[in-house]
Amino acid sequence: MKDIIKKLFGVNNDIESKLEISPEVISFRKEFFEEALEYKDGYSVKLTDIPKYKELKKMLSSFRKEFIFDLIYLKNGQTKTDLGDDGYFLKDTAKNVLSLLIRASDIHFNDEEILEIINGFMHGSEGHLYSFNWPIVPLVGKIEKEVQKTGVSPELRSTLNKVQKAITKGNYLSADDIRLGTRVSNIGKNSSEFEVDRNDPLGNSIYETITSLKESDQEVFKELLEHFSKGGGKSMPANSWLKTSGDLIAKVGVGKVKPSFIKWIEDTLDLFRQIHKNQEYEFDFIADKNIQILRSAVWSSSVINDDELNQIIEVLGLLSYKKLRNFGALSAKLGNGCIYSFSKLPYQDGISRLTKFRMKIKYPSVQSIITKAIERVAKAEGKTMYEIEELAVQDFGLNSDFQLIQKFGEYTAIGTIENSSSFSLLWENESGKKIKSIPKFVKDNFSVELKEYKKKIKDIQSNLTAQKSRIEKIFLAKREWDFEQWKKLYLDNNLLRFFGTKLIWNFKIDDKTTSVIYENNEFIDVDEVILKNYKNAKITLWHPVNSSINEIQSWRRWLEKNEIKQPFKQAHRELYIVTDAEKNTNTYSNRFAAHVLRQHIFIALCRERGWAYTLQGQWDSHNTPVLKIAAWKYRVEFWVEGIQDSANDSGIFNYLQTDQVRFYDVESQVEMDKVPAIVFSEAMRDIDLFVGVTSIGADPNWRDGGEERFHGYWSDFSFGNLAVSGRERKELLENIIPKLKIADQCSFEGNFLVVKGTIRIYKIHLGSGNILMKPNDQYLCIVADRSKRANEVFLPFEGDSTLSVILSKALMLADDTKIKDRTIISQIKN
Repeated sequence: MKDIIKKLFGVNNDIESKLEISPEVISFRKEFFEEALEYKDGYSVKLTDIPKYKELKKMLSSFRKEFIFDLIYLKNGQTKTDLGDDGYFLKDTAKNVLSLLIRASDIHFNDEEILEIINGFMHGSEGHLYSFNWPIVPLVGKIEKEVQKTGVSPELRSTLNKVQKAITKGNYLSADDIRLGTRVSNIGKNSSEFEVDRNDPLGNSIYETITSLKESDQEVFKELLEHFSKGGGKSMPANSWLKTSGDLIAKVGVGKVKPSFIKWIEDTLDLFRQIHKNQEYEFDFIADKNIQILRSAVWSSSVINDDELNQIIEVLGLLSYKKLRNFGALSAKLGNGCIYSFSKLPYQDGISRLTKFRMKIKYPSVQSIITKAIERVAKAEGKTMYEIEELAVQDFGLNSDFQLIQKFGEYTAIGTIENSSSFSLLWENESGKKIKSIPKFVKDNFSVELKEYKKKIKDIQSNLTAQKSRIEKIFLAKREWDFEQWKKLYLDNNLLRFFGTKLIWNFKIDDKTTSVIYENNEFIDVDEVILKNYKNAKITLWHPVNSSINEIQSWRRWLEKNEIKQPFKQAHRELYIVTDAEKNTNTYSNRFAAHVLRQHIFIALCRERGWAYTLQGQWDSHNTPVLKIAAWKYRVEFWVEGIQDSANDSGIFNYLQTDQVRFYDVESQVEMDKVPAIVFSEAMRDIDLFVGVTSIGADPNWRDGGEERFHGYWSDFSFGNLAVSGRERKELLENIIPKLKIADQCSFEGNFLVVKGTIRIYKIHLGSGNILMKPNDQYLCIVADRSKRANEVFLPFEGDSTLSVILSKALMLADDTKIKDRTIISQIKN
């Protein structure tokens, strides 16, 4: 220890110091760092644990100031590489002490001392200044305070210019570097003279706004912009700041402010779109000062609450978060500003926009920000988050037949919800003739109204997707409604009615619970008995895990007979029950272990299903996919490990290997047979989905183009035993196939649907959808278009893409003489 102290704090001849350091300070410093090493914990130390640090804090400010310069001189005296781990530790400890001492309110620096500190920080740096090596931010903050009293001398201004260049020098700048450089360049400037940075399109747009106004209006608008430029570095403004914004907007006039805000956003969007198109950018493509002004404008737009303005802010938010290769989101600051703005709107409008953001933006950090925003709105309205999200759903003028009807002169537009992801549009003239395309008369005479109608259709489609996802999550939310509350939401609101009339609900009356569906303006049970006296019922969303096999089968038959297509699997939902093997392993499940997954598809599906997970690669990146189930206070882990030699050029693993599934409550890990049935089933269903969709075995091209070492696994997955989802698929197909025109050509053999074509006999695996051909089990590679032939067959639910693929392939192969794809023909006839 003494050797390292001596080496680190010996005589320093490397830098010429202008200030003399007293022997008392040097002696104290040596004792301080000897103690620091004694209290070292790993690679760091808590300064308040060091007795000498407590003593230092009580020293006179003159002693502490001298100590600052002593630390700067000694840090420049040696390089970390000469000193080993302890050297790194001591150097970093010195930096932390410097940071705290420079911030001290009773320590002041004159110009000469500031110059000496800056020169010390920049010594030997070859024109760079790095915040990881020196406490630059505290120093900048100190200088900002000092020059308020003394001003900036020419010599200090010259040095500050060098500092600004040193901070922003290089090709790999962070947003923090750019902001800090801007702060340095603004030190000592007259804050009452508002300036805009005209080095980017947004700055020019703001400047043009000011100069296009009359001179009398310019001063008032500058007052608003000055307020915006001082919006602060916080993630959201104070209510007092927002109130001042409202007062200033009123003073300027909404008629002048709104078009200005829209113009700034449009110019920013043009720049963002150009960057995404060309995939080329500079780190400071918009000056931080201009970003601050625009974010403040977005914050303040909630005061105006104009639909046109809110719509373009929504576009700005989505594009701000859109990921750019090797960069990430273009501007999280602007995106977060849009979220805040929506959280301040009346909840009926704001929540629907936040819900759309949550559906489209999958960054975990942004998901958390959106959830907190919705929770703030809910709290302000005295509601739970679930309640506020339901109450905020608009029906957009849909009628009870799920149609959006609007007249355009002699023509009528009839838009109809077909399913939760499809909306059809037909036109009808006065004689009742149906027309598929938009009439020229409407385009020429009702362009504004047509644009609004199309926007409403787009809003309906995005809301259908969002509500489908939200309602499916109710399975694990322990949500319960009174009848009148439920009726207002799921029958009276015609967008939610689309879901309410296709799903099965539990009506609990006194101590009896009956599962019912709404049909022909009545609630009927599975035997079509009409439910009476239900006004006092407590209602929950029905889940098959709590029902008998007979009830589940009966509901499935009823839906198929009446051709009711559910928006997601409910009656046909896969159920996962704890197996004997899982009871034996006790605290974990190996049911989905030893699979090979494609990581990039896996992470996208994790985010879609609400699991937290980040990409793994050749850095310190290991993490476990986790699902948090708040209502049950449970956490589920799905262990995965990156396959080390599968990294791409960016160091990201292409493939993962799966391992255990574990369940935890708030206190500890839970044994498999103690996990609530619905929690176990829903979590395992997600994991089955992950494996089924992202496994390399689900890729029909793998056999020809994939890595040879995984061919054994690919074959086992593609043509092996069926998981729960595959067994459920087989059961459904056994009911569907007999009703099809190809029924006589089809049969079931174990895990396969066998289709007899004219040329060959085909075996379609019911788990993967991959195909073998008889008589020699030759592999047939077909990448099916699931949107074509499969739509000819009624399915009682949406969302099983593999089932659609199997049906599409079966219909095509049954008529194999009419196949025109040369790649497929050559395989069949080979």
